Amino acid sequence: MRLDCLRARNEQKQIKKIWFTQIWEHHLNIPKILLFALMAALSLSIAACGSESGPEHRTLNLEVSEGAINLSGEELRVTQGDTVTMSVASDEHGLFHLHGYDHKIPVGPGEAAEITFDATATGRFNFTFHPGEGEHSEGGEMIHGMLFESEMLENGQSFAFTITNDLAGTEIVYHNHMNHEQTGSIMASRTSGGSGDVSIEVQTDGAFSPPQVTASVGSSVVWTNAVDERQRIVSGHPPENPDEENEHEEGSGEEVGLGALEVHPR
Repeated sequence: MRLDCLRARNEQKQIKKIWFTQIWEHHLNIPKILLFALMAALSLSIAACGSESGPEHRTLNLEVSEGAINLSGEELRVTQGDTVTMSVASDEHGLFHLHGYDHKIPVGPGEAAEITFDATATGRFNFTFHPGEGEHSEGGEMIHGMLFESEMLENGQSFAFTITNDLAGTEIVYHNHMNHEQTGSIMASRTSGGSGDVSIEVQTDGAFSPPQVTASVGSSVVWTNAVDERQRIVSGHPPENPDEENEHEEGSGEEVGLGALEVHPR
């Protein structure tokens, strides 16, 4: 629809140009009142088309089958400022990862998992599938780095994670990559849109304040580094073997490319 509007605006500008050229070159005897009416009609048409270009809520239904994606007819193209919901169904357990926006959700047979976010950054963002990473006895929210992993946070920098519907009723544990002794937990409430975003400060020695919080579906948990030392927040329990975390960072697991989400400037 937005491309149609852009094409229509360009065509209407061309029509205006042709009309004025014809009037000037051939001295057409068009009553002024009729000319003004025609110009006004074109302007209203352009304005009406432009009014349709506001932010939208886009839902993209994705089906992962045998390591490939079925798009269910939707185009994976949105516009900056849109709110995007990606609903992901899969015939096998694994981890769905939207790169760039860095959203990760465990998926598998049964009910589709969803992620919802505001498309603020423009560009082409690949999404991938990690087979088998969701099939663990302890639950996806407990697996090291499955749900989230921040970049290195300098003093004053923040990292946010949004609670999705599939996490309702679960306890999400996390730890500080820079000090494995510092851990915390998030109780994901089933109540949607409850008390708003939840703030956690990373303090001396990488300690979390408060270490335990409750967050409702749709709200975000925001960690802010309040000290000079760099911090990194990772979901799941700290690995018992330090080499395990190094292997995780190197991305040793299988990754299957599925496609890309395009976010166009508004």
